[in-house]
Formats: sequence, C-alpha cells, structure tokens
Amino acid sequence: MSHATSYPTRRGLRDRYRGALLGLAAGNALGLPVEFWPSADIRKKYPDGVREIDSAELELPWDDDLAQAAILAEAILEHDTLRHDDLAARLLEWDESNGRGMGNLTRAVINALRQGIPPSEAARLVWERDGGSPAGNGAVMRCAPVALRWRADRGRLLEETEHSVLVTHHDPRCVWSAYAVNLAVASALEGRVPGFEEIAQAMDHAGASAHTVLAVRSASGRRLEHLTLDGTAIGFTLKTMQVGLWCLENASEFEESLVAVIGAGGDTDTNGAVAGAILGALMGAESIPPRWVAKIRRADYLIELADRLLERSAARTGSAEHGSRSVIDGD
Repeated sequence: MSHATSYPTRRGLRDRYRGALLGLAAGNALGLPVEFWPSADIRKKYPDGVREIDSAELELPWDDDLAQAAILAEAILEHDTLRHDDLAARLLEWDESNGRGMGNLTRAVINALRQGIPPSEAARLVWERDGGSPAGNGAVMRCAPVALRWRADRGRLLEETEHSVLVTHHDPRCVWSAYAVNLAVASALEGRVPGFEEIAQAMDHAGASAHTVLAVRSASGRRLEHLTLDGTAIGFTLKTMQVGLWCLENASEFEESLVAVIGAGGDTDTNGAVAGAILGALMGAESIPPRWVAKIRRADYLIELADRLLERSAARTGSAEHGSRSVIDGD
C-alpha cells in the first residue's frame, strides 16, 4: 500500500467513525484469551489464528481498553474538553463498578487518588516513585475518541491527547505515542493513509523527543514479527504505537489484519484495540465481521458514541470539516 494516498473504500464518514470504536472493541476482545502469550504458543493452539470472540464477553463488563475509551468519549461529549479532575472522577467510578483488566500503573494512580492526592499530581508522583521509567500502554489504548472529535484540528488534537494521557501516565513517551496513533486515526477517518514520514514530521514539529520520532520512522517497512511484540518490552507504549501504525502499510481485510496482530503475541488485547481502531477508521464498520460485532457487549452504545462524536466534530468545524449531511451519511 502506498503512503499518503486515498484508501480504496466506499464507506462514508459515519461508517468509519463507527468502525473506529467497534474496531477497538473487537481487537480488545479478540486478544483477551491469549493476552501475554508468545506468538509460538498462539500458533500452536490456534494454527489458523485467533478468529472468534468468546461469547462470554456479552455477559462480562468491558475490559479496560474499551471501558476507558468509552470514558474519554463520554467526557468529551459532556464537556467538549478533557480535564484531569473529571477524568479522575470517572476512572474512580469505573474502578468501583468494574475495573476489569486495569493495568498496574493505572491502578497505582487510582490508589493515589483515593488517598487524596490531587488529579494534577497523582500520575507524576507515581511515575517518579517508580524511577521515572514506566511508559506503559494504558493511555495509548484508549486515545482514539480524541481523534474522532478533533480530527481536523492538529493543535487541539495534541492538546486534548495530552490531557487524556497525563491523568494516569506521566511519561512523555505515552503522550507522543498516543498522539501518533491519533494522527493515524484522524487521517484514516478521512479515507487517507498517512505516510510514516508525515506522522514523524508532524510529531517533530510539535516537539516530540527524537527517540519517539525514531520509533515511528523505524516501524515503517518492517514485518510484524520484527516488532517483537512478545519480546522483553511487552506493554511498552511505543511497541503498541508501532503495531497500530503497522496497519497503515499492511492493512488488507479487517479480519486478516487483526488476526495477524493478535497472532504476533504479547499484550494482545491492547495491541488489538489500537490496531482495531486504526483498521476500523480506515475500512469502516461494515468491514468488521458481523459475527464479531454480535459478541461486543453494548455495541449499539458504541455506535451511538461514534455518531455523537461525529456530529460534535461536524457542528464545531463546519464546511472545512466536510461536515455536510451528504458527506457524513454518504458512501
């Protein structure tokens, strides 16, 4: 697939918005049964790849990747911005009612919040306590709703991505990896595949560290196995960013691309969530196997969130956003 070109899809903008959230949900759920497995073990048990979502997901609360993405979407729709105090309150409420799959870093921050540490300080204090090194993927996994709202405003996209990340993940690599994914999602929603160099230059212009920009560039042209998703850095935010961006150059059919990502092992549910969001934004909801959508709990609510984010985006940006009804609904 060539870089910075139009993706060959007939899907309308509304379908791609829905695809981003349903794709995130499908990737999250598909990867759950083999989370943290080596790729060799996955191939041994699933020689044709992991191809079915467990029916039990219809009865279980959402896993953290999807649950936190929905939290961001709801916060954006209520306030048209993301605030640390509001996100912290929502995460605390989610922890009490569900909390399924919560990562260690996010849990440590939530515990700090419960001890009375202000939302503006909790993530930083936890990060410093742990030596200033944790850069987990618990923020990049949930970032896609920010791109759905601010896909046409790169400055606001960076600002709100940063807000969405820093409530739990203080490491700058977490912010920049989420921004890279949101740049990919934003372009994909418009039916365009950005080149890796385009994303790298946008990040460099915005002030990203050279190390993170290099991680974007170095993912280009690589085979999935060369990303070593099941290696020593499982759960590292830059790894998850890279596998999401991998989809830009290697997407074929939605199912085959996502099955390949899950088959690479490692943090499969989160890698699947990020890859699924990008693939869904590229290909639209109608590209997602109906048998998968049928096993996503509250899929109708995810569609509602996607539609409302689209309407909010179009209402606030007008014709420059291609927000007319014919474009939103058309093929």
